[in-house]
Amino acid sequence: MSDNSFEDERDKKIAYYKKKLDELSAENIRHDFIVSSLRHVLKQKNDALAVLSILQTKDVLSMTIEEIFIEVCKNILMNSGMDYVLVLMPGQNMSQFYVSHSLGFAEELNDGMFNQAIPISLNTDEKYVLVNRSNELTDANMLASFLPVKYYIMVPVILNESQKAFIVAGRRHEKMPFSPALDKNDADMLIAVTLWINSMIQNRNLLDLKLQKSVVENENRIITDQKLLLEQTLNELKAAQDQLIQKEKMASLGELTAGIAHEIQNPLNFVNNFSEVNEELAEELDEEIKNGNQEAQQSLLNEIRNNNEKISHHGKRADSIVKSMLQHSRTNAGVKEHADLNALADEYLRLAYHGHRAKDKTFNAALETDFDPGANKVHIIPQEIGRVLLNLFNNAFYAVAERKKQQSSYSPMVKVSTRLNGSNVFITVSDNGIGMTDQVKAKIFQPFFTTKPTGQGTGLGMSLSYDIITKRHNGELNVKSNPGMGSEFTITIPV
Repeated sequence: MSDNSFEDERDKKIAYYKKKLDELSAENIRHDFIVSSLRHVLKQKNDALAVLSILQTKDVLSMTIEEIFIEVCKNILMNSGMDYVLVLMPGQNMSQFYVSHSLGFAEELNDGMFNQAIPISLNTDEKYVLVNRSNELTDANMLASFLPVKYYIMVPVILNESQKAFIVAGRRHEKMPFSPALDKNDADMLIAVTLWINSMIQNRNLLDLKLQKSVVENENRIITDQKLLLEQTLNELKAAQDQLIQKEKMASLGELTAGIAHEIQNPLNFVNNFSEVNEELAEELDEEIKNGNQEAQQSLLNEIRNNNEKISHHGKRADSIVKSMLQHSRTNAGVKEHADLNALADEYLRLAYHGHRAKDKTFNAALETDFDPGANKVHIIPQEIGRVLLNLFNNAFYAVAERKKQQSSYSPMVKVSTRLNGSNVFITVSDNGIGMTDQVKAKIFQPFFTTKPTGQGTGLGMSLSYDIITKRHNGELNVKSNPGMGSEFTITIPV
């Protein structure tokens, strides 16, 4: 084989893997930009879904209208991130309203709110009124003259053909500097809740008043329309959730970019080195051909063949890493197949480690593995289990790095082990990091819960991991941890 052939082959391989890395990096930047905006929107929509889901479990038809409003206020306050909520009911004068229920205010403020009449001259046909600045000199902000409210949304609720009430919910502070305390998504959440209230009140009126058949049919049509609207809202929530899950996958892949580069660099170095050696051997072979030394020629050819086998081996290794990352980023659900669980765990451990070192050059940790040979062929969805392992490893390296900041003499350690026992395979990821309190452990698998500073965690990694193990693989994901003593996550998958 000529010198040019070796160089061309080497250059093609290097160019191919560099192109793949560039494509992955570019895709990561684009998805990082999208995920930040989707995360906030989905959080607000999930709040609406949480409120509606809880309310739909209640036996509303057996409740009075007053009890319905109390239940709504409690759920809005508990699940939507609002600081306070109150209900304004109409008085005898149709333009005056009174506070009938309130939550989130100090007791002394409650005492002064219930007895005063509040005039509302706004166009009550509007879907909502949103006040985002305490000094807005508009009719909308008139409520602040009578009640201790600052930033709020006011949404009408239809009681009957001639009367309306209002739900008022809000926050005491802006979410962040130069950012409004409330936005349209918050308003949409309250509108969805009031649609539900309207539907429930209408149902009660139909039962209590025993309206004529034509009225019942008309009301049923309204209820059906509202049901369709709610179903549409739920479908949109599910679609947004699917998008955010994919963005979370791409964000986790982005964290691996440096680790991938490190892992690919090793086989590329071997390719380069053996290519250079083959060039030298080719020159020697030319000399021996001229000298007619067949024994030396055969020896040199054998060495060249051996080096070519090594070049091929390391080239396939780099190709395997790229394919594994492309599989990690797939949008489809994936199918179960027999996979080497030990190799999967070892590869993601090292990729996560080098990814963390790329962000902090001073970081070092002992990596320990204890693999059961019987776990080399397990029926799983490889890219999904890889995603779970990546989340666990990233959290483990974060925990030991945080403890290292507190104790300079401390030696970080992250360990992964596999064990095949009867009809189950167990994967254990442990660390000797900062550990967790019982309060944190109780919330660790909840969506959007994170102990990391703002911007460093999405709060979705452990939630998605839990769903992958329990729903996609019919397994279990458990955690043991004590503050200052580290954490241990155990995955159980039936085989």
